[in-house]
Amino acid sequence: MQIRKEQMDAFRRAAEHDYEIRLVRFLQGRFPDAAREPEPSMVEGVRAQVASARGYGLITEQQIATYVTAAWLLGDDFDREFPAAAELLSSTAKAEEKSDWLAQFTKKLFQQLERK
Repeated sequence: MQIRKEQMDAFRRAAEHDYEIRLVRFLQGRFPDAAREPEPSMVEGVRAQVASARGYGLITEQQIATYVTAAWLLGDDFDREFPAAAELLSSTAKAEEKSDWLAQFTKKLFQQLERK
């Protein structure tokens, strides 16, 4: 049995859509404002952020989810609005280093905001 390219593309698209839905549900389960957003617009936004994450070399589901979560919390353009994030994400650092740094950066930023 041989799987044609068209079939593989269909499987890939289905898997990507499934992952996007899981990310949407993750955000909706963690953040009340995400739960109030219409699902189609959430999927569209998540799809765009997944593409951005991949553009920065993030590969695994966890790395991409970290990026998508940061984008939800910090804003869609956080990768350009925060110079430190822009610098690191555009660097030649390994994907795991980028993801770990981004998670810590987002956490520290919110800890600082809580203190004020």
